[in-house]
Amino acid sequence: RCWTVRGGRTPPTARPGPGSEGAPPRYTVQDWRAQLRLLSRSDWKEPLFARLRPWIDRWERRRLAPETLARLGPDLVLGERGFPQVARRRWACGGRSLRDATVLVQGTGNGWDVAGWAGLRPRRIVGVDLFDFGASWGDVARHCRDRHGVEVSFHASPLESMSFLETGSMHLAVSDAVFEHVKDMPSVLREAARVLRDGGSLYASYGPMWYCAGGDHFARGGLRNAYNHLLLDPGAYRRYLEANALPVEDVQSGRRYAELDLFSRLRTDGYLEAFRAAGFQLDGLILELSTSALQFRRRFPAEWMDLRGRCAGCHEDDFLIKTNFVRLRKSGAS
Repeated sequence: RCWTVRGGRTPPTARPGPGSEGAPPRYTVQDWRAQLRLLSRSDWKEPLFARLRPWIDRWERRRLAPETLARLGPDLVLGERGFPQVARRRWACGGRSLRDATVLVQGTGNGWDVAGWAGLRPRRIVGVDLFDFGASWGDVARHCRDRHGVEVSFHASPLESMSFLETGSMHLAVSDAVFEHVKDMPSVLREAARVLRDGGSLYASYGPMWYCAGGDHFARGGLRNAYNHLLLDPGAYRRYLEANALPVEDVQSGRRYAELDLFSRLRTDGYLEAFRAAGFQLDGLILELSTSALQFRRRFPAEWMDLRGRCAGCHEDDFLIKTNFVRLRKSGAS
């Protein structure tokens, strides 16, 4: 079978947090085909981006402190929208073909990313998400089989407990916009390391990160609200959420994430430390800076200073780094 769903829960209906007012929003699941088209629409620009990327890197590096660059050692520093999906997939594979590979997609949501990875024609893809997107998953699995000839199975399960996968059975684990929502990163990484073969790879992009502009994936009502999740007290923040909620929300939206408190609250250093502790070697790191963060710093200097004072232990650059792209290698002979 190309589509199997086991265990898990359907995406929940969120309820108001303590002290909030009004009925909870209704949630809908975005069409995976539309999402795949949206995220692939800049792929045709990749030849231009590839030529410009070294110049962009030199320009964007000037925005970060020398000590940040020395500590993190990124391969590239980019602005937004300069690393389209086709480039991410190529970079994630490190130039290697996936033709005989088994790929684990962590946190699939509606499954659009599984359809994207199927275009690289791996032997098999296993998609896992905490919640059950069964109807969407069935469509994605049929699409992957009919268009790409790729066997796909889906499982509703926590990422930190995938007992249906054998130890050392995966060649590559991948995720986009997932790790910023993981509450127990060490457990998720230990399980990823278990199911990967020795020398296997893990690719992840995650962001906007918690300390950046829009780190709550909400940031509605204009640029001034970009750091409300850090600047407002809990009561004021709940009122802000309620005032800007839509009658119907995407189930993978900031509104739902805020209701369920699905945020890791890690900075780049915290992620890199967690990767090392789980036995992964860093094989590549790309940093993406936030346009909104840079604009906020320029337009609201008083609020920027307040932000720096409220977040003890943060470097100013933590408020600018929007996304990490990482490529990791599990220790062991390949």
